[in-house]
Amino acid sequence: MISYKEALSKILSETKIFPTELIPLEQSFGRVLAEPVMADRDYPPFHRSAMDGFAIFSGDFSPNKTYVYEKELPAGTNIQLEPGDEAVRIMTGAPVPDGFDVVIKIEDCILNESNNKKQVSFTIQEVKTWNNIAKQGEDVKKDQLVLPKGIQIGTSEISLLASLGKEKVPVVQSPEVHIISTGSEVVPVHQTPLPYQIRDSNSFTISTFLSKFKIQPKSITHVPDIESKMKDSIKQGLEGDILILSGGVSMGNMDLVPSILQKLGVELIFHKTAIKPGKPIWFGKRNGTIVFGMPGNPFSVQTCSRIFLEPYLRQSFGLPSHPVYKLPFSTTKHKKGSLTEFFPVKLETTNKTYLTPIAFNGSGDIRAGIFSDGLAIFPNELSEIQKEDCIEFLPW
Repeated sequence: MISYKEALSKILSETKIFPTELIPLEQSFGRVLAEPVMADRDYPPFHRSAMDGFAIFSGDFSPNKTYVYEKELPAGTNIQLEPGDEAVRIMTGAPVPDGFDVVIKIEDCILNESNNKKQVSFTIQEVKTWNNIAKQGEDVKKDQLVLPKGIQIGTSEISLLASLGKEKVPVVQSPEVHIISTGSEVVPVHQTPLPYQIRDSNSFTISTFLSKFKIQPKSITHVPDIESKMKDSIKQGLEGDILILSGGVSMGNMDLVPSILQKLGVELIFHKTAIKPGKPIWFGKRNGTIVFGMPGNPFSVQTCSRIFLEPYLRQSFGLPSHPVYKLPFSTTKHKKGSLTEFFPVKLETTNKTYLTPIAFNGSGDIRAGIFSDGLAIFPNELSEIQKEDCIEFLPW
């Protein structure tokens, strides 16, 4: 039985970068950018007015001067100055005409008309060059890197990609994933179970977890503890990139998954890890297919998905690993044995933010993860966590 860190290291050593595909921008939310993105031009692409007001040349400014103006410049238009143009009324977002280098905001302007000529004077005593103007290229220069590869595309990234004219976006292709939920005691969610049966929740847990990475499972199957049926289902699942099973990996007579995987030529990398919950987890590979055999208890599946499956996916997508958070514990907790334990916690803030444990009745408790913000780690070498001790926290 290997340690948690050894198990994670073995899993990460089997990652492979998924290929690239080009998809429409509107479908890219939540996907991982596969190539760096460069600016197609300067941003702003021109000297842009940051205010509604008047554009002038700072060298001609006088606090007592009255300017005659004829032209008005809304956003989306452009003009060339003519001799005698000393001021132009300008709107936010409009290009500042060549020859002008300051915009005086409208709140500092006095407008009037004399002899059918529009005039403006200013209430300020001095101006500074480029005041209220976003200079060309001050945000981004042409060909400058604006988005590195290996980031998950969110709202801000969508906005930026649209601004850059990226109608199509290169993203990391999603793997083909097959999910198999095992057990003769398990029935579909729509079925009323007998007193000795339970509804399938694990397939929903795993598929929902995959949705964090916009992965749509190729198939979701339930098979009873019948070797022939289980073998056929697993054989089909081994045609994809990742096969995720739940149940059937412990030491009971009906825990058939390990022997069937062996018969189908799947190489065992490890079976059993010194953790709680999730101790019986099975991990292996066949050709290009990775196999996760998770225990059957609901909270074990949630935990193994977070601590093993997610790091594997992140590395395969080229995403950085999650940062390690360490936060103070709100109480005292004891454990027996030398397993690394993962338990649900919520964030509670008083004078500072604490990790507060959520009570549950073991990995089979269907409520175990409810109202939690993530998992806290009780290291194998400790038998007690005291109040104010800083411990590792893995947000969901």
